[in-house]
This record gives sequence, structure tokens and C-alpha cells, in this order.
Amino acid sequence: MPIDSLGHISAVDVFHGVIVHDPYRWLEDRNSIATRDWLVDQKKILDDYFSRLPDFDALKSRVTEYLNVEVVEQPEKIGNQVFCRRRKKNQEQACLCVRDLLNRTERVLVDPSNLGPYVAVAIHRIPEDGGILAYALKAGGERAEEVHFVDVGSGRVLDDYLDKCQLRGLEIGPDNAGFYYCSETDAISQRHRPHQICYHRFGDPAGLDRTLISFPRIGRSRLILIADSVNLGAVFVHECGAELKIDLNLASYENHFQWRSVFQDRDLPYGPFLHNGRVYVLSQLNSPNGQVAELREDGTEGSIIVPACEVPIRTLHPSTDALYVSYLVDCSTVIHRWAWTGEFLGKMPGQPEGSFGIREDYTSGSDGLFFSHESFSEPPSILEYSESTHSYHPWKCREPPPRKREYRTRRLTYSSTDGTSIPMWLVAIGNSEPEDYRPTILTGYGGFGVSMTPRFSVLVAVMLELGCVFALPNIRGGSEFGREWHEAARGRNRQVAFNDFIAAAEWLCANGITQPDRLAVFGGSNSGLLVAAAMTQRPDLFRAVLCLAPILDMLRYEEFGNAQKWREEYGSIANEEDFRVLHAYSPYHRVRDDVDFPATLFVSGDKDAQCDPAHVRKMAARLQGRAAQSRPILVDHSAERGHTPALPLSVRVDALTRRVAFLCHELGVTIPEGGVR
Repeated sequence: MPIDSLGHISAVDVFHGVIVHDPYRWLEDRNSIATRDWLVDQKKILDDYFSRLPDFDALKSRVTEYLNVEVVEQPEKIGNQVFCRRRKKNQEQACLCVRDLLNRTERVLVDPSNLGPYVAVAIHRIPEDGGILAYALKAGGERAEEVHFVDVGSGRVLDDYLDKCQLRGLEIGPDNAGFYYCSETDAISQRHRPHQICYHRFGDPAGLDRTLISFPRIGRSRLILIADSVNLGAVFVHECGAELKIDLNLASYENHFQWRSVFQDRDLPYGPFLHNGRVYVLSQLNSPNGQVAELREDGTEGSIIVPACEVPIRTLHPSTDALYVSYLVDCSTVIHRWAWTGEFLGKMPGQPEGSFGIREDYTSGSDGLFFSHESFSEPPSILEYSESTHSYHPWKCREPPPRKREYRTRRLTYSSTDGTSIPMWLVAIGNSEPEDYRPTILTGYGGFGVSMTPRFSVLVAVMLELGCVFALPNIRGGSEFGREWHEAARGRNRQVAFNDFIAAAEWLCANGITQPDRLAVFGGSNSGLLVAAAMTQRPDLFRAVLCLAPILDMLRYEEFGNAQKWREEYGSIANEEDFRVLHAYSPYHRVRDDVDFPATLFVSGDKDAQCDPAHVRKMAARLQGRAAQSRPILVDHSAERGHTPALPLSVRVDALTRRVAFLCHELGVTIPEGGVR
């Protein structure tokens, strides 16, 4: 193998007869001395860059005004009690609280402040009587979490808990005597143990937990526990040849060792769920847009509860009296109510513009129906729905800091490379028709069927206040316009998403909004891949790139963590045709020695178990190690950051300020005297 000037081995692979060089393979080992030394050097480069920016403190002050506010999340109404996650102003992490609606008093049930600055808590499950609260305890950005239990009446934290794991379902038994759970672990020693659903009785040692049902762990298999007030369900996803199939087994709480098969080997997507002792399924067997049917005893589909609609079903939210079904129509949420007998109860009343819907963390045991709402200009808020008045009223609104001018939003379309019309939002503050080219920030997603709708971003809000334009195209790879929109850029068609995104940037420049030296792109995770692909394919089109927790080496993405589960989205190098597509767009492999790529700030963390930080290390090293690169390539690395970080307030303020300061500096944005407003 070749050895570079520092003595590091440059790996060489041969895929389907193609020789591929990997000069920074050595940076995949996060625990090596060489990697740690490299990260120390990157910290020095990062600190030196930001130490020379004169407006950093002014930007930090404005970011703090946005982030340092009271935040209330995860409301659950159980009888006369409301549970929530609340972080007050100046608190580093949120607490779990319960409010008595009769005497209007609120108590803190769990305060993580004495467990360390990076420890966060979240509500996991509350039984229908509200007597016990199961909560997740997470350290920094770790994917794994501990699960603990608190007696709501006394406030006593029970001795029982689940060690660090990834939960695939948890249900507290109807008698509150114990809990049922299905969990996974990253421990190498347990990666080959069977999938299991277990029962733990409160007060017993963990070693006495009883296994109720188990399945072999093979390939991409996984097991999920579902439940209602009557039954437990074991949803087993497993490989059958090259395809994934799904099985469902059922047991009652009273006879939880006796499981019966409901169905086997159904094609995905196929989503069973339980309600009031009955089994329902969101099925696409007879309709590509999905319909909800009740299953008979033999597992066949019986009466249709929710018939197919002209647009795909997006989410289902079962409640005691109705099933709420949401659809996405031109990036706006429409919610229908259906009785469990199949009677259509009508549409939910008119809703505010922006992203609106039943909360993603909604649980069917709640007695209240809470909705989330946000837009480009409005931070996330919570609305409560009143069935008596058939209307919403504010439950908790998060007010943005005062600003001088109003947002202006345009919805337009542009043509992609193949002539397809792509919708795009343009957002600005003040004059929406600028006389001069304006600094512009562009993002998108384009993968996994994720739909991009108007969301609030502090980074975007501050950049808008500084005179920037924000652009958000609905590129293919999402599901804004149904499954076809997703399929058009999935797998070997991935380049379609990149073409749509690049075409958006070209449109912005061609129509006088901005120009390449005033255009930046940003994105994280799959969107991090998107902006890196755009940067390496059209380095002339962008001035700066903010790339957060991405995947970048597409020939080795399957080697890290559980990334094999993305093969259906990206493809696999084991297949020759997939390999050639992946190799063609893999950002790490498109770095050329003779190109001065845009200034780039990579963000990664050691606790990211989803998009391994090795992607950032290798990509940054490859970009930095070339004579042609004059613009900065920076790495903002944190030992505690994960893919969905739960970082303390002060750390989030500093991290976000660096991102804003980087974009401002590279785009030539002037910070006004007196700060940002």
C-alpha cells in the first residue's frame, strides 16, 4: 500500500475491476493517536479562524436572544394532570414536570441538572392512569439512552431502569406492576443475541426479567413492540431473499407467554397497529396511497376504516373516539377524522400557515389533543384542540425576539435539468425584490421520502435579519408530491436530487437574486450529502458550505454503525451498477487536486452513531491536503455531539454562533452597529 509523507498508509481497493484510492482510511479509527492528534490540529485551525472575526460577540448576543427562552415540549394530558418537558430561561437542560389542573400547581418530577451538563431527559411513556412516568435519560448525543421510572404521586424515582439501549417499544402494564419492553444494544457481545420482548416486574433484579417471545437476528431483521389497553404485539421485520417481509404476533396481558400468529411474510410497507383490542393496518396492498383496514382473526384485511385518497396518507394518530389521518397537499397538512366504525367525521378546522400537525411525539393514551405549529417566521408553538368548540387555542407559544421588519415569502417554480418543475420558497425580510445581488443561503433534503415544509430556524432567522435571502426547494427524493417524487431520486436515481438542487442555485443566480460569490448552501445528515455533492460537482457555483453530520464516502458508508439499513435508499457497492453510481457522485471521491473548493465548515461529533464522524474527518483531510485550496476548510468537532444532540443551552449558543459567523464572514455580510435586529 502507498504511504504518504507523514507515514500514513493510503488504502487501495478494487471494486468490480475499478481501482479506488483511499488516502485517509487511517482517519476512520477514532481512537488512534494519529486521529486524536489530527483533531487537536483541527481545533487550533478552527479557533484561529473565529478569533479573527470581529463581530462574533454581536452575533452571539442575537443567537442567545433566540435560544435563551422558556421552551415547553411533549405535553400529555392524563385526567386532571398535564405532563410536559420544560426548560426555563437560563436553564441549561429541560426538566420533566406535572401540573395539577385542579389546584393549578406544577411540580418538577425529574431535574437532570445534578447529573452533568450533557445529560438530558424526555418523556417516554405514561400509562392511562398517569401513576408512573417512564422517561429517557440521554448523555450528550448518544443514540442509546437509559430508561427510568418515577412514581408521579410521590415523586420518587424507582430503582428499576433499563441500561443504555435503543428502545423498540415500551409499555407499562395495566396494573402498573411492571413493564414490557423491546430493546437493542450497541454492545458487540450482544449483537448476535435474538430479538426479544421481555417483561420486568417493578422491584425485581434485572436478571429476573422474563423473555416472552424471541426471534432470530439475521441480516437487517428488527423487532418492534406495539400495544394497546388489551394486547401486546410483536412486529418482526426480516429478510426473505433480497426483500424485507413483516410478521405480526399477538398476546394478551393476562397470557403474555401465549402468542398467536396474525400474519406472516407481508410485503413492506405494511404498518399494523392496535386499538381497543382490535388489529388495524395501514396497507398499500390495494392502493399505493394507502388505506386503513381492520384485520380479521385470520389476518386478512376486513372492513375499510379509512379508504384511499388522491394523496398518500402521511401519518396516523389513534385516539379513544377517532382516528386522525394527515395528508400533505402541496406542502400543507390536511387532517381528517374517522370513526373507528369507518364513518368520516370531517376535516379538522382551518389551520395557520406553515408546518402544522399532530405532534410527532403524540401518544394515544393522552386525554388532550395537542398540535404543533411553526413557520419560517414563527418559532414552534403548541395548540390544543377543543372538540366542544371544534377549534384550536394556544397552549404554549414561543415568541421570537423583537424584530424591525416583516418576513416576505414567495412560492415559485423553476425547471430542473430534465425539465421537471420544482417548487421553491424564497424568504426575505423587507424588500423582496432587491436591486443588488443579495447574500443567499440555500438548503434542501432530497431523500428518504422526507418532505420539506416551512420550519423555523434560528440560523435562518439571524441571516434574514442581516439582509440575506433564504431559498428552500422541494427537490425530488422527498415525498412532497407522493411516492413517485421519492422514487424519482432514490437509489441509482440519486443524481436527480443533486441536479434539482444545483438547478435551484443556477436559477437564483440567473434571476438576479444572488451570484456565486454570495451564495452558500447548508444541510445535515442526508442533506449534508446533498450540499457536499453539489459542492464537488459545481464548485464554481457556491462561496460557502455548511455541512453538518453528513455521509460523504459513499463507497464505505455501509461499514459504519447500522448504515446497512440505508441500502434501499442509496444502493450497495456489492452490486456493480450501484457501485458505479455511488462512485460517480461520492463527494469524497470527487475531490480534485486542481480545484479551489468553496469555504466549508464541517460539523461532527464522536457520539454520532448514525452518520459516523469518520466521513467528516476523511473529507476534510482530503480537501485540506491540496495546494489548490486557498479557502478555509474547517472542522467543528465535539466529543459530546451526536446525530440528534441534546446539548446544554450554552454549548448550543456557541455552536450556532460559529455557524452564523462563518456564513456571514464568507458571504461578506456586514454586521450593523448596535448588533443584529
